[in-house]
Amino acid sequence: MLPITRTRDFKKFLIAAAVVFVIAVSVISRVTFKGVEDQYNLPIENWSLGLFVIQGAWVFIYSIMFTIIGSLPFAFYFLGPKSNHDS
Repeated sequence: MLPITRTRDFKKFLIAAAVVFVIAVSVISRVTFKGVEDQYNLPIENWSLGLFVIQGAWVFIYSIMFTIIGSLPFAFYFLGPKSNHDS
Protein backbone atom coordinates (compact mmCIF):
# COMPACT_ATOMS: atom_id res chain seq x y z
CA MET A 1 0.00 0.00 0.00
CA LEU A 2 1.18 3.50 -0.72
CA PRO A 3 2.81 5.21 2.27
CA ILE A 4 0.82 8.40 1.64
CA THR A 5 -2.41 6.60 2.58
CA ARG A 6 -1.22 6.31 6.18
CA THR A 7 -0.67 10.03 6.71
CA ARG A 8 -2.85 12.48 8.59
CA ASP A 9 -3.11 14.66 5.47
CA PHE A 10 -4.61 11.76 3.50
CA LYS A 11 -7.28 11.32 6.16
CA LYS A 12 -8.06 15.04 5.96
CA PHE A 13 -8.32 14.71 2.20
CA LEU A 14 -10.76 11.79 2.52
CA ILE A 15 -12.92 13.82 4.90
CA ALA A 16 -12.91 16.76 2.50
CA ALA A 17 -13.81 14.46 -0.42
CA ALA A 18 -16.66 12.94 1.61
CA VAL A 19 -18.02 16.41 2.39
CA VAL A 20 -17.83 17.34 -1.30
CA PHE A 21 -19.68 14.10 -2.17
CA VAL A 22 -22.47 14.79 0.34
CA ILE A 23 -22.90 18.32 -0.98
CA ALA A 24 -22.90 17.09 -4.58
CA VAL A 25 -25.49 14.38 -3.87
CA SER A 26 -27.79 16.77 -2.04
CA VAL A 27 -27.65 19.48 -4.71
CA ILE A 28 -27.81 17.18 -7.73
CA SER A 29 -30.61 15.02 -6.35
CA ARG A 30 -32.66 18.09 -5.55
CA VAL A 31 -32.15 19.52 -9.03
CA THR A 32 -32.73 16.21 -10.81
CA PHE A 33 -35.86 15.09 -9.02
CA LYS A 34 -37.41 18.56 -8.87
CA GLY A 35 -36.51 19.13 -12.51
CA VAL A 36 -38.37 16.02 -13.66
CA GLU A 37 -41.40 17.02 -11.61
CA ASP A 38 -41.43 20.53 -13.10
CA GLN A 39 -40.45 19.65 -16.67
CA TYR A 40 -42.92 16.83 -17.19
CA ASN A 41 -45.57 17.96 -14.68
CA LEU A 42 -45.29 14.54 -13.04
CA PRO A 43 -45.60 14.45 -9.25
CA ILE A 44 -43.16 12.14 -7.51
CA GLU A 45 -46.06 10.02 -6.21
CA ASN A 46 -46.81 8.96 -9.80
CA TRP A 47 -43.28 7.91 -10.72
CA SER A 48 -42.60 4.33 -11.71
CA LEU A 49 -39.78 2.30 -10.19
CA GLY A 50 -37.87 2.50 -13.47
CA LEU A 51 -37.94 6.29 -13.42
CA PHE A 52 -36.59 6.32 -9.86
CA VAL A 53 -33.79 3.95 -10.86
CA ILE A 54 -32.82 5.97 -13.94
CA GLN A 55 -32.86 9.28 -12.07
CA GLY A 56 -30.94 7.74 -9.18
CA ALA A 57 -28.31 6.46 -11.59
CA TRP A 58 -27.92 9.94 -13.07
CA VAL A 59 -27.58 11.43 -9.60
CA PHE A 60 -24.90 8.87 -8.74
CA ILE A 61 -22.93 9.42 -11.96
CA TYR A 62 -23.03 13.20 -11.75
CA SER A 63 -22.21 13.17 -8.03
CA ILE A 64 -19.13 11.03 -8.64
CA MET A 65 -17.94 13.33 -11.42
CA PHE A 66 -18.51 16.51 -9.42
CA THR A 67 -16.79 14.92 -6.43
CA ILE A 68 -13.72 14.15 -8.51
CA ILE A 69 -13.62 17.68 -9.90
CA GLY A 70 -14.45 19.31 -6.56
CA SER A 71 -11.85 17.27 -4.67
CA LEU A 72 -8.93 18.26 -6.90
CA PRO A 73 -8.10 21.47 -4.98
CA PHE A 74 -8.15 19.52 -1.72
CA ALA A 75 -5.86 16.88 -3.23
CA PHE A 76 -3.34 19.54 -4.24
CA TYR A 77 -3.58 21.20 -0.84
CA PHE A 78 -3.38 18.11 1.37
CA LEU A 79 -1.38 15.71 -0.78
CA GLY A 80 0.82 18.05 -2.79
CA PRO A 81 4.49 18.64 -2.14
CA LYS A 82 5.29 20.41 1.09
CA SER A 83 7.65 23.34 1.04
CA ASN A 84 10.02 23.78 3.96
CA HIS A 85 11.05 27.39 4.49
CA ASP A 86 13.62 27.06 7.23
CA SER A 87 15.48 30.24 6.41
